[in-house]
Amino acid sequence: MNEFAASLDRLLADECPPAVVRAIERGASAEALWRALERSGYLDALVPESRGGAGLGLADAFDLFALQGRHAVPVPMAMTMAARALGHDRPDALPRELAAVVTSAQIAGALERVLELSVAFANQREQFGRPIGKFQAIQHQLAVMAEQVTAARMAAQIGCQGDNASLVPDRLRAAVAKSRASEAAGIVAPMAHAIHGAIGITAELDLQLYTRRLHAWRAEHGSELAWNRVLGQAVLEADVPLTLDFMRGALLPA
Repeated sequence: MNEFAASLDRLLADECPPAVVRAIERGASAEALWRALERSGYLDALVPESRGGAGLGLADAFDLFALQGRHAVPVPMAMTMAARALGHDRPDALPRELAAVVTSAQIAGALERVLELSVAFANQREQFGRPIGKFQAIQHQLAVMAEQVTAARMAAQIGCQGDNASLVPDRLRAAVAKSRASEAAGIVAPMAHAIHGAIGITAELDLQLYTRRLHAWRAEHGSELAWNRVLGQAVLEADVPLTLDFMRGALLPA
C-alpha cells in the first residue's frame, strides 16, 4: 500500500468506523462523512490534473477502491470518484465496465476484511479447551477463504490494468474482474458466517457489515453468470487452440 492509500486508510479509520457505518445505515445523516471526504481531496483523485484533480488512473486507484470495501463505507464514494473523473456527479450513470471494475475492487477489500475477522475469531473462540482454529475443518475453511480472497484481488487488479487514461476499462478484463470477485463473494461470505456460528448472524457483530455488501455488490453491474457469458463468447470467437492462449493474449496485462 502506497502512502496515498495509507492516508485514505487512516482517514476512513477515523471518520468511518463501524459505529458511524451503523448510524448512517439506521438513518443518521451522512453529511459529516461527506464533508470529511470532500476536504480530503480523494473524491477528485481520478480527475485530471488539468481540472484540479490528482490525475490517477484506474491502476493507481485500485487500492483506494479496495479500502472503501474494507471499511464498509456507507456512501457511494468510489462511484463518485469515477463519476467526477468523467466530468459529472452521477455515480449511478457510469459505463457498465467501469462500474464493474470499481465494484470488483470494493469486493476485494471487503473480502480481505471478512477473512481477517474470521481468522481472529477462530483464534479466540474456544471449544473443548482449545481455539476452534486448531480444528482441521476450520483450517480447511480458512484456507479456502484465503484462496478465494487472493484470486478476487488478482482479478480485480487485472480489471484495473491497461491504458486507463480515459477510464474506459478493457471489456474482457472487466469481465474477469467482476465474475471472479463475485464468485469469491458467494463462497467467502457463507463460510465466514459458518465459522462464526450462531453469533455470525447477529446484527451486533461487524461481520454482517461486510457480508451484506458482498451479496449486494455481487448482484450489481453484472453477475458472474452475465460476465462469464461475455468471456465464453469471446473465447469461441477467438478461434485459438487453447484457452490459455486466449488468456495470455486477451486478458493478461502486457
